Amino acid sequence: MPRYKICTNKTWNVASLFVIIVVSLYILYTDPKATHSLRLWKGNILFNNGKRCVIILREHSGRLGNRLFMFASAYGLSLNRSCQLYIDSDIINELYASFEINLPNLLPKSQLNHSTPIQKIYNHCSFFPYLLHSNNSYSIELLGYWQVHTYFIDHIEEIRRQLRFKRTILDQVNSFLDKHINRSVSTLVGIHIRRGDFLLVRRVSSNKYIFDAMLHFLAKYRSVIFVIVSDDKQYCRKVFGQRNNVLLTPDSFSAADDLATLTLCEHIILTAGTFGWWGAFLLHNRVGDVVTDSKPDYSPLDNNCRRDDYFPPWYSFLNNTN
Repeated sequence: MPRYKICTNKTWNVASLFVIIVVSLYILYTDPKATHSLRLWKGNILFNNGKRCVIILREHSGRLGNRLFMFASAYGLSLNRSCQLYIDSDIINELYASFEINLPNLLPKSQLNHSTPIQKIYNHCSFFPYLLHSNNSYSIELLGYWQVHTYFIDHIEEIRRQLRFKRTILDQVNSFLDKHINRSVSTLVGIHIRRGDFLLVRRVSSNKYIFDAMLHFLAKYRSVIFVIVSDDKQYCRKVFGQRNNVLLTPDSFSAADDLATLTLCEHIILTAGTFGWWGAFLLHNRVGDVVTDSKPDYSPLDNNCRRDDYFPPWYSFLNNTN
């Protein structure tokens, strides 16, 4: 009898342990609070090993407009995917010099070794919807240009807060505008004219388009003053500078100064390039008119991006470039 009782107790203990394991696994798979300890990757269940997903920005492509697209896309993806954000020190320091960026939780470089496997994605201006879905099983490093507003449009106010200009820049620009314009009675329309290297490698907006866009605003508003920023100010002085309703920013202005100037205007005329795009996106007047050049199908003039991926819905078009 004693031997039988011992055997029965052992059998009961094994059975109880089996039931506990089954119940625990059931809870683990069905309880949302427990699923954070699991990761699903290619159909295989992996127990959380403490690594974190990270959106990584180390690419230094292009000028300020391209840099802002890369920053905004990385920031937006980190929010959409609930990942941490790493930005190379050279990039973030460049942005800190002009903008009131506040990112206290940026991942330090030393912590990149603790990230999930990194998938490097090169992108010019294509929208991949799957990238917006939260998936912390892998990290993403952005390569290329990422000129797609859809990656950050859901966080537009956060982006605008991060990209507020330094007070020293705004003070300088406001001082320049107040010196030359009575803003209490004038309607300021900013114009970005991109030339430079685009003359050799891309298409630029024609003077006809720019003059037609100016006529559009002259017909719609009173006391219009056009404020021109450009990477070829000598050309702009020759073509537009003789008009009494045109003001060009001085040669001493930096790229950030010129961009801030656009944002302080009430409306914007865009030509080719991403620089003016950001002037319009950061426009202080949220109901301002944004008129842009484009191909006949309303896609960007200077690249092969899709209209809906590149242009936000509040940008409008004048198809008069010949």
